[in-house]
Amino acid sequence: LAQGVLFRLRLLTPQAMAPKRSAGASSQGPKAKVARKTAPVDPVDRAVGAVLSAIKRCEVQEEQQRLLVETCPIALRTLASNRHLFAAQVFGWAQQLLAEYGSAVAEKDAKAKSVVGAVDDRRSEAAKVKGAAEATVADCQAKLSAAKEARHQAQEELKARSAEL
Repeated sequence: LAQGVLFRLRLLTPQAMAPKRSAGASSQGPKAKVARKTAPVDPVDRAVGAVLSAIKRCEVQEEQQRLLVETCPIALRTLASNRHLFAAQVFGWAQQLLAEYGSAVAEKDAKAKSVVGAVDDRRSEAAKVKGAAEATVADCQAKLSAAKEARHQAQEELKARSAEL
């Protein structure tokens, strides 16, 4: 009992208490702000988050999606050798869903690339037609210019002959 009292008294002594701020310390201004350190992110948590994000983007029934989103983290964080039968089944469902989603995305990507290819082909055909049309217009303008020049010369010749008469 006496030791407990001595211990408590020692805690209350001025040496054990935190030093008080002096009046000069407050006039120095605010301290510089220090950037907070972010806690390191566990790579497993990052991977689980990526899988859950992918599951949320899949086009499945809401109940299936909710079941996988709620149970997948447990299945993904457990080693394959230690997984319970249900966790292994959830892992298999998620794997199947993501494989189907990946193939659907790849199929949409292939379709989009084929559409882009078709548009590029039509664009090049249009450029060829435009080039041919521009060449035809240039030829017609050259013929028109030659016809105007011939008309002008004919009018000059007509004026000269009229003046002779």
